[in-house]
Amino acid sequence: MKKALRISSKFVLLLLFLTVATLLIFIFQAKGNIEKVPSVFGYKALTILSNSMQPEFNAGDVILIDNNLEPKVNDVVTYKHPDGIMITHRIIGTVKKNSEVFFITKGDNNNVDDQILIPRRNIYGIKKFIIPKAGYIAKFVSSPVGFFIFIALPLLILTIIEIFQRLGLINEKRNEQIRS
Repeated sequence: MKKALRISSKFVLLLLFLTVATLLIFIFQAKGNIEKVPSVFGYKALTILSNSMQPEFNAGDVILIDNNLEPKVNDVVTYKHPDGIMITHRIIGTVKKNSEVFFITKGDNNNVDDQILIPRRNIYGIKKFIIPKAGYIAKFVSSPVGFFIFIALPLLILTIIEIFQRLGLINEKRNEQIRS
């Protein structure tokens, strides 16, 4: 029973380590470039930087966008602005020019529309889910202090525990306590 528990706990720790390592690789790989953000089951996670879509969501929230759906009026979409920045706003209308459909967008908290027509090729995805305040957590974990607290320190502690177990220092103390 103890052996099975030990093996399962090591498996869970390994799985946790691999998950955290993968997430960190994705976070550092993307760094503001939507093309590099990994898509998991068709969803991409993006952090909201402004309050232009209040009350739908706030700065610091994370949204999951689905890049496999076709946008329509009233969808909240993330698109690439001609200036090169990403914007997440609601589609309020469409215009057809030269047999191509363009979208008109506006932030829910803004008084006017975005004053540009967005072609379908510039739309990265449609908002499906909101994770409130998760952007702050991701930002902290990717900072040097957050990386040390949540990644480096736990790995160091696990490594030290593993070394003590392999040297028999932890098990010997436990056996001495049982004998007493």
